[in-house]
Amino acid sequence: MISYWKGLRQFIKFNVVGIMNTAVDFGVFMILNRYLGLIYAVSQVISYSCGMVNSYFLNKFWTFQKREGFTAIEVTKFILVNLCSLGVSLLVLYILQSKWSWEVLPSKVLATGFSVGVNFLGNKFWVFEATV
Repeated sequence: MISYWKGLRQFIKFNVVGIMNTAVDFGVFMILNRYLGLIYAVSQVISYSCGMVNSYFLNKFWTFQKREGFTAIEVTKFILVNLCSLGVSLLVLYILQSKWSWEVLPSKVLATGFSVGVNFLGNKFWVFEATV
């Protein structure tokens, strides 16, 4: 029963962090794309990177409570998971923007949805190797 509550708390915390990361990502993306006129791919890479830095620190120390210092292996795993997630989001953005001519904001929302699954599973079971 205790492991159920621990897993539920981790899931809730991961989602809270995800909301914060998404806010950072969307905010930076919209500033870069809409107001500064950068193309969606450049805006996506920069905005996603900002959310990724936020995600690493909050998930490491708050969600999964890994108090050990930073290791090259952990940071490398985190970057690889996020590169995969970024790749998924860029692919979805490319298809929706270039092939189907969707508006930017709905494209960004759908791309984010696809990348969330990759990110959660990779962080929980590979990067931070969290148990429930």
